[in-house]
Amino acid sequence: MTLDESIWEVFYTGAKEVGVSLTPREIELFKTYLMELKKWNSKINITAIFDDIEIIIKHFVDSLTPLKYIPDGSSILDIGSGGGFPGIPLKIASPSLYVTLLDSRLKRINFQKHIIRTLQLNRIKSVFGRAEDKDILKSMGLSFDVVISRGVSDLETFFTTGTPYLKKGGCLIAMRGRKAKRELAGSKETLSQLKLRVINKVEFHLPYLNEKRSLILAKQAKFQSAM
Repeated sequence: MTLDESIWEVFYTGAKEVGVSLTPREIELFKTYLMELKKWNSKINITAIFDDIEIIIKHFVDSLTPLKYIPDGSSILDIGSGGGFPGIPLKIASPSLYVTLLDSRLKRINFQKHIIRTLQLNRIKSVFGRAEDKDILKSMGLSFDVVISRGVSDLETFFTTGTPYLKKGGCLIAMRGRKAKRELAGSKETLSQLKLRVINKVEFHLPYLNEKRSLILAKQAKFQSAM
């Protein structure tokens, strides 16, 4: 299968607009990722998006937007990772990261494992389960520098389920859409109960598609120095 090279020029430019400069080798990995995603998506539901350019912008570029806030070598837990977003794109663009993908749907875990093998990625694994599961929390709690999610349904759930996985001084990164401000306003009590403080809120529009997105970064109040 041959993909229009102009699509990848759009991807390279879009990634650069969100602060990520990709190498030719990394672009090749994303090409393979896209082809495998479309192949699997024709048989099982990995994503509701089928158009190449929408996948590239809404999944790949969007997944790269938090990278500038994640230090090299960080350990990351991606809760509700679905098709591997944002964890796999972050790993491709920053190979020093240690990434754990967590999802409750086995077919998506199987896809993630297939991509990890196909792209020959190291220091990344997929775990089947929910962040709320006691066994998962027992085995992985207090283990991560960064807990991130695009897939958790609401902010309060993300804050509640994600916080127990943070190392001391770790950071939660919520990737939200246009309703982020309203969600955040409704999460004040949960933030207070968890002793979390928002240290950064970034609003932006996805390149080319002009869709509004937000990143919300939070830490426990006694560890609130910015990343």
